[in-house]
Amino acid sequence: MASGAPTLGEIRQHLPADCRERSYAVGVGLFLLMALLSAAGFCATVLPENFWLRLGASFLYSVFISVLFVVGHDACHGALTPSANLNRVLARLAFLPTLHPAVTWELGHNQLHHGWTNLKGVDYGYTPFSLDEFRALPAWRRGLERFFRTLPGIGFFYMLDVWWKHLIWPRPADLRKLQRGWLSFDLCLVAGFLMAETWLAGWLGWRRDGGTGAVVNILLGVVWPFVVWNWIMAFATLQHHTHPRVAWFDSKEEWNYFSGQVEGTVHVQLPRWIEALYHNIFEHTAHHVDPKIPLYNLRHSQRQLEVAYPASVTTIRTSPGALHRTLRACKLYDYQRHCWTDFDGQPTSERILIPKGSAGTTTAISSQPAGGRA
Repeated sequence: MASGAPTLGEIRQHLPADCRERSYAVGVGLFLLMALLSAAGFCATVLPENFWLRLGASFLYSVFISVLFVVGHDACHGALTPSANLNRVLARLAFLPTLHPAVTWELGHNQLHHGWTNLKGVDYGYTPFSLDEFRALPAWRRGLERFFRTLPGIGFFYMLDVWWKHLIWPRPADLRKLQRGWLSFDLCLVAGFLMAETWLAGWLGWRRDGGTGAVVNILLGVVWPFVVWNWIMAFATLQHHTHPRVAWFDSKEEWNYFSGQVEGTVHVQLPRWIEALYHNIFEHTAHHVDPKIPLYNLRHSQRQLEVAYPASVTTIRTSPGALHRTLRACKLYDYQRHCWTDFDGQPTSERILIPKGSAGTTTAISSQPAGGRA
C-alpha cells in the first residue's frame, strides 16, 4: 500500500461494465431453491425413524442453511434482485434458520465491516489483539483466545464474539445507530422462528419415541445444525481477512480503501463444486470492491481485479490443513511493525507494511509470487 493508492473510482473502473446487473428470476430462484432445500433438510432430520439417516440429514441441513444465508447476505446488500424492498424481505427470511437479525447484521457487516475492513475498533470480525492487549486480558480470556485460534475453536469465536455479542446483544455504541423498532421486530422474528422450529422438532420426536425422541430431534434438528453453521461461517469468513500477507490497522489515518478492500481481502479457492454450491462468495475481493455485484456476477469480476492488481490480490487454495497453518501463524498482530506474531509476541510473518515515518504513508512488502497466489 502507498499514499498514492488507487481510489474507489479507479479500482471499480476495472470491473465489468455489466457486473451490477440483477435479475428477478435468478435472485428469487436462488432464494426459493435454497429455502426448499433447507426445509427438506429439516424434514429429513426430524421425520425418519433411522437415527443415522437423521444424523446425515442434520449435516446436510447445516450446509443448506449456510448457503441460504449466503443468498440472504446478497439480498441484505441489495444485490440479489433489482427491488430494494424485495431484497429486504428475502434477507430477513433467509437469515431465520441461522438466527440472524437482519438489522444488526446490516450494521455490523454492511456498514462496519465493509466500510472499514480490517480496522481494529470498528471492524469486529476476528480482529487480532496486540501482544500488550493480550497480556492485559484475564487468564480465562487469554485461554479462550488461544482456543478461538484453533480449527475447532473458530466456530465458537463466531458464535460468542460475533453472533451473541454483536448481533443478538448489540453494544451500546451500536444501539445508537439502530432503529429500535426494527431491532425489536427482527429479534422477535428470530425468537419466533427458533421457538417454532424447536417445538416442531420436539413434537415430532415425542410422537415417535417419547421424551428421548424429543430431545434427540431438538439436538439434531436445531442445536447441531446451528453449531455446524457457526463453524462453516467461521471457516469461510476468517480466511477472507486473516493471512500472513494481510495487514490489520489500528489507525484510520493509516488505513485506506485499497488496503482494506483489495490488499486486505483474500480470494479463497476451494474445489469448484463447493464454490458453485456457495454461489461464488469466495470470490471475495470483488465482493468487497463493490458489494452491489450480485453473487452470480462475482466470478468474472474477480478475474478482472486479479488482472488489474496481480501483486495486491492474495489468492489461496484452502483446506482444513491450510487454515490450520494460517491459524498457527496469525495469533496476534503487531500494529507498529505490521506483522503477525504468536502468543509470545514472536514474529510469524514478514513485515507486511513499512511505515515511512508519517501517518498515512506506508508501503506494502509483497512476498507473493506472481499473481498473488499462495
